[in-house]
Amino acid sequence: MEVIAILSIILLTIVLLKIFSIILHTGAFLLVLPIKILSLILAIVIFVLVLVPLGIVGAIAGILVVPLVLLVLLLPVFLIFYGLYLLINRS
Repeated sequence: MEVIAILSIILLTIVLLKIFSIILHTGAFLLVLPIKILSLILAIVIFVLVLVPLGIVGAIAGILVVPLVLLVLLLPVFLIFYGLYLLINRS
């Protein structure tokens, strides 16, 4: 008998919670809507003020570093020709 009572209480609780969740769903959504709007505005501000300048700085740094990388790739050729130049001038 106690098992039936406990199961009926659990069933009644589940049914009431489902009903409350259906009724209060729109209420909870309307309560959270201003917070969602503010978080979207904050995300846009952070994107514009932080990520865009960092991207611009990264692009400028990339443009400045590319010639240096190409010169480093040509370093063995430069060293060989410099060595040949030294050998020719020595004799």
